[in-house]
Amino acid sequence: MKIDICQVSKSFSGRNGQTEALEPTSFTVDAGQFVCLLGPSGCGKSTLLNMLAGLEEPTSGQIEMDGRPVAGAGRDRVMIFQEPALFPWLNVRDNVEFGLRMAGTPAAERRKISQRLLALVKLSKFAQASVHELSGGMKQRVALARALAVDPAVLLMDEPF
Repeated sequence: MKIDICQVSKSFSGRNGQTEALEPTSFTVDAGQFVCLLGPSGCGKSTLLNMLAGLEEPTSGQIEMDGRPVAGAGRDRVMIFQEPALFPWLNVRDNVEFGLRMAGTPAAERRKISQRLLALVKLSKFAQASVHELSGGMKQRVALARALAVDPAVLLMDEPF
């Protein structure tokens, strides 16, 4: 999947006037590439990731994936946030299976996928654990397993470690 970011900028209005969160930015990411955004705090890295995820719209410019404009969230892109953003009322396995359940994946297939991914992130023995029983790092590994479960074309990670 190819990502094209063309002259994308983002500004916000607030009490202190207009804030330029991201100055016009352009680059392309080809299929299979691993890209890391580096910059000082407040330069717009998270804002750009939110726009790539379809959670925010650019003030100007265009973001395209495979030639189609990004317009809202999509199953082809999954975001892992700085905080794990797990559902506290679900156990670990149910958190991993959440996106699959929403997509209508049969229970047996969900279980197979969640077992494989919990083994991958070394949390198999915590499948029935409540979220509040996990350390911060364990919660992030659950969030990673949940993101991988839906097999996205693009994995967006905003300082998840």
